[in-house]
Amino acid sequence: MENNYNEETLIIIENFMPKIKQCLHQTSYQDREDLEQEIKLKIIEKMATKEFKDTPGFWDFFT
Repeated sequence: MENNYNEETLIIIENFMPKIKQCLHQTSYQDREDLEQEIKLKIIEKMATKEFKDTPGFWDFFT
């Protein structure tokens, strides 16, 4: 279960990386690495919340 969670987290971060990189060009070069790490940390923190884990599935809307 834990390993599956880590893999899903990595996949989500990889999917967001093009947008993160694009947005980082709006900041100064010195701050980009720190900001990238902060954004990744926020994604991980949000995924760990109960709200995200208890999202309804597709079939839950029909029952």
